[in-house]
Amino acid sequence: LDAGFTIAEFTCCFLFMLFSLQRRLLKYIILLGGLVFYPVAIINLVRAQEGFDTIPASIEAIVIISYCILLLYEQISDPETIFVYNTKKFWITIAFFLYFSSTLFLFLYARTLTQSEHDKYWMINDFFDILKNILFSISFIMKQSNKDTYPVESFNPDI
Repeated sequence: LDAGFTIAEFTCCFLFMLFSLQRRLLKYIILLGGLVFYPVAIINLVRAQEGFDTIPASIEAIVIISYCILLLYEQISDPETIFVYNTKKFWITIAFFLYFSSTLFLFLYARTLTQSEHDKYWMINDFFDILKNILFSISFIMKQSNKDTYPVESFNPDI
């Protein structure tokens, strides 16, 4: 069950990043990340081991953190977007980045944790899952971004 959820979660993030990026080279990097993740996750799903799927979840976290860095880089280097935080993509990317970067090491060690350690440390996952959902909500309630709202030509720092 965990492996199936991990595959579905990665697929959603993967498709979001793939359709959000504009540069062809960065899209190839996204596809390369999928080629790394999917075989490992499918092998883990077929083996169906008991417990948390540590290896696929950790690889998913590393790959999605890399995706977030690529998307943020593209957003920041886009001269048409002056205020990156006014875009829905920014908030969704930050949500993914914070969640996966904060839970990466928890996922790495999840299988080796005792039940008492699991109860104590899994609050990290719960907290950042709630934070991720709050950031998603911010993105969803934002008005549709209009690219011409802040055109670069009208930006005059002397005013």
